[in-house]
Amino acid sequence: MSRERGRISGGGMSIAARFSLLMTLSLLVVMTAAGFFLLDKSRAALRQANTNYADEAARLMSEEERAHSPRETLKAVEDGNLSIDAALQELRQPRTYQQKGASALVRGRITRFDVVFIGEGDDDPEDGILIQYDERGNLLTPADLTGGQADSLFGLILLSTALVILVGAGVAFKVALGVTKPIEQLVDDVRTISRGNLHHRTRVKGGGEVYHLARQIDRMAQSLEEAQEVEVELGVRERERAVAREVREALLPQSCPEVPGYEIGDLHVDAAEPGGDFHDFIEVGGRVLLLVCEVSGKGVPGALVGATARAYLRNELARGEDLLSTFKKVNREIARDVRRGMYVTAMCVSLDPEAGVAEVICAGHKLPLIRFDAQGGQVRLIQPEGIALGFDKGPVFDHRVELVRVPVGPGDRLVLANTGPVQVVDTEGNEFGEKAFYRVVARNAKRSPESMLNGILMALEEHAGDAEFPADISLAILARNA
Repeated sequence: MSRERGRISGGGMSIAARFSLLMTLSLLVVMTAAGFFLLDKSRAALRQANTNYADEAARLMSEEERAHSPRETLKAVEDGNLSIDAALQELRQPRTYQQKGASALVRGRITRFDVVFIGEGDDDPEDGILIQYDERGNLLTPADLTGGQADSLFGLILLSTALVILVGAGVAFKVALGVTKPIEQLVDDVRTISRGNLHHRTRVKGGGEVYHLARQIDRMAQSLEEAQEVEVELGVRERERAVAREVREALLPQSCPEVPGYEIGDLHVDAAEPGGDFHDFIEVGGRVLLLVCEVSGKGVPGALVGATARAYLRNELARGEDLLSTFKKVNREIARDVRRGMYVTAMCVSLDPEAGVAEVICAGHKLPLIRFDAQGGQVRLIQPEGIALGFDKGPVFDHRVELVRVPVGPGDRLVLANTGPVQVVDTEGNEFGEKAFYRVVARNAKRSPESMLNGILMALEEHAGDAEFPADISLAILARNA
């Protein structure tokens, strides 16, 4: 479809022109047929009327002849009742004629003959009709009884047909313009929308089908605009997820440390919306440190805060200083660098393999350290005091942080986890919960760390069913051989 001077066109001719042409041709056909029909019927009626008049004239002449014979005409002249000119006119011989053919048309007391008038020097003899009424009255008349009225009637009908066609074509063109103008505006609006301006709205006013079409186009543009915004937002979120995944993968340890007499296992399961939660292992001065951290926020912001916290923790813990001073220093660094309202919780276990003792420090971590006491066969929860890293710039954190020493005997298990496992929900929205998590840990406590992790994951997946994990799951398990 092309556009020429504001007209919608297709195939080189505008809709208005095509509509007008079709209407004009239709009127031409209809009016021509009607004109010929009227002309034919009018000619037939005119001929019949003139024939009737001629027959009546023949009858009257017959009566006049009976009333005015030549003798009576002469007597009227003698009596002075009729002038000589009138008498001559009455007694004048009719025009000379010759009968055409031998056939005659007889209708009651009237007989009609086709004749030809004969005159001197008449190169083109005129056709006529001889009408006899009761063999008394004769009437000669030209064959064209209409006297040219049929030709005048034909001209009148032709002129009327032409006027009707011209007026109809003008009205059709005006109506077509009135219909196509709002359509032209809609075409311009759709063209503008198709070029990417989804904020544009149609300009057609009024009512009718065109108005409803314009409203549907507006709804379409609005839907496309919303879809575009959603697509852009989804694209941004998808890029954020990709960045967050890359950052988080860089936070996770590549392997678990090997400690004689002990086994260490870890597990990390991604959520649909990745965050900055992580776990890590650090070996320094003959000791092994297990660390599980949970970061406020999701996506790229959470991942960046997690990366910042991990960098500070690894750097300070690798110095081998005591845990209390290390965490106090890390808290001040994180509180200075991260945005207000962002924070990191941490559960850290520093194991002395020779002594079989672990130092435990907690920075606002919601899920306590789970210790399985192999000798007593019971699960114990260890939750030292402390607030989250970055929540306070120093005084409150330094006052609240606490260090706890926990013995690790043969067969004992220490389980560090973020809150991801307890947040797992089923299809009805019911959380797995802390108590169920502790029972799963106790049920699998006598197995190896790898088997324990598999058992915990199977229990979480069974509870979730078709539902996705709402948060990352990060687990680290320290087991002493029996």
